Amino acid sequence: MVLNNFINNYQYYRENMISFLIKPKILQVETTNDCNSNCEICMRTHLKRPMGSISFEEFKKLPLNDFNEVALHGWGECLLHPDIFKMVSYAKSLGLKTSLCSNGSLLDKRLDELLKSGLDEIAFGIYSLDGKEHILNNIKTLVEEKNNRNIPLTTYIDITMFKDNLEHIPEIIDTGIELGVNGIVLHRLFDIYGVNKEIKYGLTNKEEKAFINGLISKYKNKINIYPPLPHTTPCRILLNCMFIRWDCMQSPCVYLTDESLGDARTSYNELRKRHLLYIKKKVKKNDICKRCIW
Repeated sequence: MVLNNFINNYQYYRENMISFLIKPKILQVETTNDCNSNCEICMRTHLKRPMGSISFEEFKKLPLNDFNEVALHGWGECLLHPDIFKMVSYAKSLGLKTSLCSNGSLLDKRLDELLKSGLDEIAFGIYSLDGKEHILNNIKTLVEEKNNRNIPLTTYIDITMFKDNLEHIPEIIDTGIELGVNGIVLHRLFDIYGVNKEIKYGLTNKEEKAFINGLISKYKNKINIYPPLPHTTPCRILLNCMFIRWDCMQSPCVYLTDESLGDARTSYNELRKRHLLYIKKKVKKNDICKRCIW
């Protein structure tokens, strides 16, 4: 009896401690799932959801005031959205940090809008330099122009790592240094649909550690490199971030967008309640979560 009471009390306090501690303050909003590119490692085309974009008016119905940061990207090219910088400016007017992740192909068409929006951070996804001349020129122009205007915009190159592109990553980093970006973000390829059967992450923990330590040592004092963190269950994404699809439906994370937790045009407390319920009840049972390496 005493042992059962101890176990029950332990489980009760553990669950309630989780509820108390987990208060995600980053809101990731998928402004669109449309894209002007077709990357061989991207799972976007394998998603079952229809194509679309969130409207500016619907965006304003999200409980933005209860977050510290809004990341305006998902499974699409955010610069395709006509109102992306209206959203950035609106979020900034609420005192929020704003960030984007882009393929960089449309920068030249929207450069002035971007620089006037108040955007805090932008990352450019580049896992290969093949055919990227136009994009690299766009990034170079952005860096030069934001420096000329003294705009405090932080720029990154975001590199998806997998076994077959490791030898090219130093060249990408060297290019980032030449362009003048502020940092390099590394993350692991996690392809839940097997988009390209020939491309897999393929690195052991030991291989990954040796490769990343080599990069950090090589580029010390040249550029900041942000390596992927060790995977945890629940992962750091679930612990720190909530995800909203373009149709204003809440999902657990960017890799679980086929799951809907409900309409996101509600209160922060309701979003958090659903998010915590998913963490408590479903993470350990979900096949994608079990395989996740982020």
